[in-house]
Amino acid sequence: MKLITTHETADFDALASCVALQKLHLGAEIGVGGGFAPNVHQYLTLHGNRFLTQRCQDVTLSDVDLLVVTDVRRRSRLRHVEQVLERAIRKPSSVRIVVWDHHPSAPDDLISDEEHVQPVGAVTTLVVEELVARGADIDREEATLFSLGIHEDTGSLAYSRTNSRDAKALAWLLGHGARPGLLQRFLRPPLDAIERSLLISILDRMEEVPTFGTRIGVSAHEIDEAPAGLARVTTEAFRMVPHDALFCVYRLRNGKTHIIGRSQSDAVMIGDVLGELGGGGHPGAGSAIVREGSLADVVSRLHSAIEKTCRRPEIVRDLMSSPVRTVTPKMPLRELAHSLHEWGHAGAPVIEAGKLVGMVSRRDVERAKRDGRDSLTVASCMAHPVHTVGPDSPLSDALEQMKAHNIGRLPVLDGTRIVGILSRDDVLDYLYEG
Repeated sequence: MKLITTHETADFDALASCVALQKLHLGAEIGVGGGFAPNVHQYLTLHGNRFLTQRCQDVTLSDVDLLVVTDVRRRSRLRHVEQVLERAIRKPSSVRIVVWDHHPSAPDDLISDEEHVQPVGAVTTLVVEELVARGADIDREEATLFSLGIHEDTGSLAYSRTNSRDAKALAWLLGHGARPGLLQRFLRPPLDAIERSLLISILDRMEEVPTFGTRIGVSAHEIDEAPAGLARVTTEAFRMVPHDALFCVYRLRNGKTHIIGRSQSDAVMIGDVLGELGGGGHPGAGSAIVREGSLADVVSRLHSAIEKTCRRPEIVRDLMSSPVRTVTPKMPLRELAHSLHEWGHAGAPVIEAGKLVGMVSRRDVERAKRDGRDSLTVASCMAHPVHTVGPDSPLSDALEQMKAHNIGRLPVLDGTRIVGILSRDDVLDYLYEG
C-alpha cells in the first residue's frame, strides 16, 4: 500500500502537495492525522469528492510499504504514522520512506530513503516542478488547488522566503487553468464573531519584547477553548500591527498552551524560536503546543527562546556613513553647490557651534538658483528643525521616519554630537542587497 501523509491540521500547502504527489505515485492514498485548517476544511466541503482523504486511524498501517511525507519531516509531528516509522527502523526493507519538504532541518528529522528538500516558499512548488519535468497533465481544479498551496505559504509571493521558482510554478498553473478569482474565497474567509473578539483582544494585550525594541510583539491570553480559526486570527492581527514579528500565546482551560508565530524579518526565524518549545515551522510562520506550565511560565520560556535564537536586528549604526561632511549656515550657496558636486552628496547637515541646526539639500540649492537667490548663504534655505535618529535605534525606526516625513537622509546623533548620517541610498542598498 502507498500512503501519502503530512502534518496535523493540514494547511493548503500540505493538502496541495499531497494531491500533487498522487500524480507521481499512482494509486497512493492520502492519510491525515489531525484534520485540516479551517479554510482547508471549508474548501473540502465543496471539493471533498474530488480530492479524497482519510484518517490514518482508519488505514491499515501494517500494509504500508511506501510512505510519502510532505510539508514536514520532524518525527514528533508525525505521530499518526508512528507505527510505520517504528517498523522502518526495526525492518528497513519492509517500508520505503520518501520526504518532500521545504523547512529547515531539526534534530528529530526522519531518516528517509529518498529526500526532496529545498528552500522554496512552498513545498507544492517542488512537486509542481517535478510534474512539469515529467510532462504531467493537470485539470483546472488541480491547478487551482496547487495555486492555493503556493499562495498561502508564500503570502501570495510577499513573504521573504519566496523565490522565483514559486512564481514560475504559479505561472505554469495559471497556464493550466488555475482560477485566480477563487483564491481569496478560501485564503481569507471572513472572521466570525468569536474570532473578531479575539482579534481585538490580541491588539489590546500586545506587548513588545524589550531586548529587540519594537520589532517583536507578544500577546498572551487565557481562553476557554481555541476557535477553529486560531492561526487565521493571528495572521490577521499580524497584518494590523507595526511589528516585524508577532507571537500569540493562548492558554486553554485544559492546560494546553498554543503558541502561533508570524514574521517578516530574517532576524526572527519563527521555526527556530518555536522549535525551542517543542514546535516548529518555517522562518515566516510556525506553531507550538506546550502541555505544562502557567501562561506566565510559557511566555517567559518564549522570551528566552527569542533571545537565544534571534539575530540582533539591524540598527542605524550598522548602515550609517561616518565621518560626516558638514557645512555652516554662513557658507555661500554657490560654494555649497560646488562642494556637494565634488563630494557626490545630495545634501549635508548644517552645524553651528558644534550643534546641528539644519539640513540643506542639492534640491534646495537648485531652487534658490532658479529664484535668483544663489548669492545667499546656506541659512537662507536650510530646513529646520531636523529629524534625527540615534546610532542604536532599530533600522525600522529610521525607515518609518523617512516614510512619514518624506526625507532622504537622517543625521545620526549621539547626544548632541553628530556621529553619522543615514541616507535613502544606504537603506535601499540594505533592502535589496542586505
